[in-house]
Amino acid sequence: MGASLLVLFKLAYDVVKRLVRDEYFRALGTALLMMLLAGTLFFWLVEGRSFVHALAYAAGTLALNSPYGEGWGPRTVAGVVFNVFYLFLGAGLYLLFVLEAGKTMVLSYEESVRARAERKAAKREPAHPAARTPGAQ
Repeated sequence: MGASLLVLFKLAYDVVKRLVRDEYFRALGTALLMMLLAGTLFFWLVEGRSFVHALAYAAGTLALNSPYGEGWGPRTVAGVVFNVFYLFLGAGLYLLFVLEAGKTMVLSYEESVRARAERKAAKREPAHPAARTPGAQ
């Protein structure tokens, strides 16, 4: 089990390292954070929510999991209109972000499996006799 955890942590480290270097992913992340900030500020300042509730509502809306229920929805006409556009723009951006992260996770996993298979194959293959230098025993 310990080896499995090490492999999992190594894979997670590789994924994060690859994502940080990916310019497209960084751009998506930046745009998503800007959308989250805009939504939080709107629901905080215009809708009169507490900052924490505005942040929770904005994040939930972006993740297509808004905490709709008693008293959570927009209270003003401006809030409803903003929420519609925020949902359409932000949900698409969020989905692109999640898809890019998923694609990177799959690629990292495939590369780690391939590298492990190559290492195992290299251990099993005996050194080729023709590769030795003459006279070296």
